Amino acid sequence: MITDIISLIFILPGAFMVFSAAVGSVRFKSTLARIHAITKPQTTGLVLMVVGTIIRVIGSPDFGVHERGDIGMLVLLVIFALMTNPVTAQRLGRVSRLEGLYGGEDALTVNERPAPKR
Repeated sequence: MITDIISLIFILPGAFMVFSAAVGSVRFKSTLARIHAITKPQTTGLVLMVVGTIIRVIGSPDFGVHERGDIGMLVLLVIFALMTNPVTAQRLGRVSRLEGLYGGEDALTVNERPAPKR
């Protein structure tokens, strides 16, 4: 019972953060704002949800050898997400800067102008 409550404390904010990332990717207008909305809260939300799931699985009365393998997979999932999401965001930001995908001319400031073509 107590592990259910603790896991819920992690899973609900994680689910809210993943949902807010989805809403942000639809509502934001510029490419960089969408990249930020997709990567930052989505990664944090995933980590929170996986931690809540691990707590729930460990607290189960049927916790055994097979569930230990599931926890290992969840840990690998978090490690993979933490390694790839920042790199993906950086690459998307660089490509959008090189291609000039920031939006209209009125949305640009001096530091956000596209890089010169080489």
